[in-house]
Amino acid sequence: MKKFVTKIDLVRMGLGLFVCLGIAGCAAPRPPAVSSVPIPPVQLEAFDEGMKAYEERDYGKALRQFQAVILRFPGSPLLEEAQWMIGKSYESANEFDRALKEYQSFIANFPKSAHRYEAALRIDFLEDVLQRQRGKRSFQRYVGVILAGDPEKAVGRWEKALNDVTVEGTRVVVIQGYGSNGVYFKTHQAPVIRETVAGAVKAAHQRGYKVWVHIPVRHLPWFKVPGEERDIRYDPVRKRLAPTDALDFFNPATLERLVQFALDLAATGTDGFVIDEDPLIGPWEGLGPTAQAAFLLDFGESLEPERLIPIADSAGRKVPAPESSGTPLFWKWTGWKNRQVLGRMAEVIKAVRDRYPLVDWIRVVPISAVTQPHMALARSGIDLLEEKLHGFDYFAIASSVESGPDNPFVVLDRMMNLIGDPKRAIVLVPMTQAHWAVSHRNDFQGAGLLFSEAEEERKTP
Repeated sequence: MKKFVTKIDLVRMGLGLFVCLGIAGCAAPRPPAVSSVPIPPVQLEAFDEGMKAYEERDYGKALRQFQAVILRFPGSPLLEEAQWMIGKSYESANEFDRALKEYQSFIANFPKSAHRYEAALRIDFLEDVLQRQRGKRSFQRYVGVILAGDPEKAVGRWEKALNDVTVEGTRVVVIQGYGSNGVYFKTHQAPVIRETVAGAVKAAHQRGYKVWVHIPVRHLPWFKVPGEERDIRYDPVRKRLAPTDALDFFNPATLERLVQFALDLAATGTDGFVIDEDPLIGPWEGLGPTAQAAFLLDFGESLEPERLIPIADSAGRKVPAPESSGTPLFWKWTGWKNRQVLGRMAEVIKAVRDRYPLVDWIRVVPISAVTQPHMALARSGIDLLEEKLHGFDYFAIASSVESGPDNPFVVLDRMMNLIGDPKRAIVLVPMTQAHWAVSHRNDFQGAGLLFSEAEEERKTP
């Protein structure tokens, strides 16, 4: 949290007060425009008291102070900032109805304010969260770009990339939250390369964009956990169990760490998490002692890995496709494991939403999840009908618009039927095909569109 500017500095600069609080989904207030009229100390003191209370999370006192500035000092240069902070105070206090009305009034009263773009963004967010609370989840059509690399460097590229995409919808930028050696945000759960996500989020919000952060939730080789919290995989050729770099979702301690990891990312103000791990959990994974004990308890049957899929030849060199040769035990285990993993993923999502209710969760799935669900479940642990019930808001599918064995529009239509709402479907398209996609935008039937600079940017390092 940044320290407040002192009152002496304010008088010298002729500025209102600003603070960068990093609360969920919000960019920090910008410095007010420089005033040519000196601000009387009594007004600064009243405003300063409100900001101090806001920083201390005493939102009731903050509201009283900012409202007092408006009532006591009509015509003051601080009125714009005071009304802006009233809206932020209501939102921080979870009084979303009042916050929404305050932001709407703010835009009407100060149409040329430096905060107008962020105010419009807050209105969009609050309308969405209020509809969620009323049980009428509202989904938006998102259109944007996917940028790889350090988020700080991505900031310089997104303006041009977004201008090349002229499709109606809510603007969104997807940035990378991690690299090969760690992450780009502050956390104690993993090595921090540089803390650049928060700055990129703030810059995007100031331009009226939303920001989603691409982050894995299970394959995290640099995650700071002991070896016993790593997953166990069965090697069908060597016929033995061995630890992997993936997290063991069945371990309660690992789940707690993952929740904190996700909360740390949400604290940057990001608007969404993009999860594109394929497989999230594979056919030979998840075989740690906790999972095996839970399976035995639920079914009264020991989980013997060698009984899941028979080896094709006596030499043990060939392992057949699981969807075609899985035993009854394999399918029992696969369905159970998939529901268990999704249940734990739902716990992570709920923990984040309890504190940051505006954050979206986007799940990227392979084409097989739509065209060959039997195979997707066996190989990738993906079942769209299950996943849409476990907290994910949007489902994205990587699809080239070039001709191929699977017509992208037919696949998209099937996907929409599976998830039940066109706006919850998103198509990932290479930036090289952006002009074609834009010229055929009606064929996407209202689904979102995200354009990536390069195909390999969607792969986990």
